[in-house]
Amino acid sequence: MNLPLLASYLGAIAFELAFPLLVAFWIGRRYRVSWRFFLYGALVFFVTQMLIRIPLVQGAQFLLREPLQSNQIFLYAWFATLALTAGIFEEGGRWLGYRWLIKKDFTWAKGLMYGAGHGGLESMLLVGGLALLGLINVIALSTTDFSQMNLPPDQLAQIESARQQIAALAWWMPLLGAYERFITIFFQIALSILVLQTFTRDSLKWLWLAIALHALVDFIAVVLAQLVGAVWTEVAITLTLPLSFGIIRYFQPRQTPELPASGTTQIAA
Repeated sequence: MNLPLLASYLGAIAFELAFPLLVAFWIGRRYRVSWRFFLYGALVFFVTQMLIRIPLVQGAQFLLREPLQSNQIFLYAWFATLALTAGIFEEGGRWLGYRWLIKKDFTWAKGLMYGAGHGGLESMLLVGGLALLGLINVIALSTTDFSQMNLPPDQLAQIESARQQIAALAWWMPLLGAYERFITIFFQIALSILVLQTFTRDSLKWLWLAIALHALVDFIAVVLAQLVGAVWTEVAITLTLPLSFGIIRYFQPRQTPELPASGTTQIAA
């Protein structure tokens, strides 16, 4: 059993589950916003991503598995499609949530909490949940004696290959997912604020801007992951952090208490 890797998984999962709630708690206490708007954001993510987009993507990916494996141009076109549909489904769903759930009294503070709910469920359910499954697999593969199970040789070979992959993992790899969630939740809040402008400024251009920005960042991330690996991809994604805080603060009403200048550390407090 790789104990440092196990500890890293546990730390990452705890962060992915707890950090969105800490951000929402800070927003709710600082700006006196109901947790109802956090739940609205979570509901929008669950419906648009978990119930609609992800099943459609998985089905399409199964049908297109052969050209995706054999054609590099087709693969990158697929990456672009994934990024664009993520922007359309998430930001379109966010717009529908504003329109049919929040309905009126569109405020900047509610937009913060709404975005925290959207990014929060993504962190807790999608990322944290997958990390938990990964941890279970690591424990099972590391502690089970499969040689006594009379498995076919090809299955034993696959299990041994998976064990070697686990042994080759750097102990800190699961923490990359936690770091990405730290950055991404603020990006989700910034996108929520952008879509909010569709209602406060009565123009759909803000929705299209949110869709384009979401798709662009997703596409860059998945391409970089292919070209330079996970670590440098996370370094690049860090650049969205000042962009996110810039968007949040730019649209902040003057009469609302300002966000802390130090940003990330105090938001997590």
